Amino acid sequence: MPLGDPRFGELVPCACARIEAAGQRAARLARYSQIGALARFTFANLIERGRSPQPREQEQYRACVRDARAFAEEPEGWLLLSGPSGCGKTHIAAAIVNRILERGAPAMFVVVPDFLDHLRAAYQPGAEVAFDELFERVREAPVLVLDDLGTQAPTPWAQEKLFQLINHRSNARLPTVVTTNLAPEQIDERLRTRLTDAALARVYLLESRRPAEMRALDVLDHALIREMTFERFDVHGHHLAPDDRKRLENAYRQAMQFAESPDGWLLLMGPHGSGKTHLAAAIANYRRALGETPAFVIVHDLLDELRRGFQSDDARPAHEAFDALKEAPLLILDDLDTQTNIAWVRDRLFQLLNHRHTRRLPTVITTALSLDALGDRLASRLVDHAVCTAIVLGDAPLRDAREAPSRRRGARTSRPR
Repeated sequence: MPLGDPRFGELVPCACARIEAAGQRAARLARYSQIGALARFTFANLIERGRSPQPREQEQYRACVRDARAFAEEPEGWLLLSGPSGCGKTHIAAAIVNRILERGAPAMFVVVPDFLDHLRAAYQPGAEVAFDELFERVREAPVLVLDDLGTQAPTPWAQEKLFQLINHRSNARLPTVVTTNLAPEQIDERLRTRLTDAALARVYLLESRRPAEMRALDVLDHALIREMTFERFDVHGHHLAPDDRKRLENAYRQAMQFAESPDGWLLLMGPHGSGKTHLAAAIANYRRALGETPAFVIVHDLLDELRRGFQSDDARPAHEAFDALKEAPLLILDDLDTQTNIAWVRDRLFQLLNHRHTRRLPTVITTALSLDALGDRLASRLVDHAVCTAIVLGDAPLRDAREAPSRRRGARTSRPR
């Protein structure tokens, strides 16, 4: 068109494109997209809440799906989907590409390790596609999905090519979706600054990276535990004697204070049925409602998992779960009553508690045992008044009745009053 014409510089289909049959165009776009077998992944067959049993992670997944749907209708900016293998991030990314193709627009789906392999092959004489052509085709794609970033071999060459690709698309503001099994802080710094640029990218952490064994141990999503909230707790205890009722009310207040601002440890001691598990679960449910992911583990389940690890040819999963519990932002250990007279049990529990004690990581522990029954090493961490507050419900003894009065006075833990 001549200069000054309103259509000057406008991109228009050529004559052959205008007469191209719809089926031919769809096939051409599918070939360009490289979507292959992932054409079956659409928004229609997507599990909207994701695969996690955690309500907070389900809501995060729903929010990501809503954003992905909007992106597929009008691609703009970047999406970074981070989560462990199997959380559904590739399904979302493929659904975006398939919806764009359905609208008759081009989009490209690239698996990062495969792309880097093709680039290496393009260096060879007689390669089907020259290196420069292949790299430029991906770099300038109107919409690009980079799937499985982080699974490639971390060679300097691979990192440099990825940086060139991502940096170019960042500068050009080309619509891009990236999936990775790495946490954002684990991504190479040069890439991370582009992928998490708040002015361009929206970052979704789709599922926590706790080992599967740890997720299996966590009972916080079990129906009974989920219903143990502060609102459902019988704080008045009308069936109790006046002194026990006062202890219960005070325990409720202290548990609520801990839930509002977890700091240090809370030890809930009392006979079975005294309400200590309910209060521990209420703390966890309160923090989860604020968007956190506390871990609620029954001690005998943990010991069973460790025992299976000892008997297995591959003890790594059990060790990974144990290490994850050591670093959990908030850990609830329920029923610290199991086999504490066995040496290896006390050793493992001491490793866990000592690690959290030295780092002062928020921890809630329930037990029906006295401190003496737990053993000196475990008790030494639980009576540290600088870290741990003990709450005694019912008539459970803090120490065994047979111990010397002078030793009892040295505990410096508190009974509700």
